[in-house]
Amino acid sequence: MPGLRPGLLLVLTERGSARARAALETAAAAAALGRPVAVLLKGPDLADCPALATLRELGAELGACQAAMADAGVTVADLPPGVQPTGLVAFLAGRETWQLLLV
Repeated sequence: MPGLRPGLLLVLTERGSARARAALETAAAAAALGRPVAVLLKGPDLADCPALATLRELGAELGACQAAMADAGVTVADLPPGVQPTGLVAFLAGRETWQLLLV
């Protein structure tokens, strides 16, 4: 369909690697181009990822996996501004046609 911009889902399980940096850059570029972007953090040290502020400013939806939070002992108070706790099913729901990037 002309003009249809599928969203981009990024499930981020690590940070600091070249793959993770490339995935975050891709998500930021997609958001800057007006595509809907949603990022799910699924690792213990991801809440302090500096790229999240940029993604938030570009309008990306940011979530933290509740199961990963529980495993790492992370609370809602530990999350950076704009990051909401969510489950994987809720994160994927309604986004069946979006592109999925898992890093």
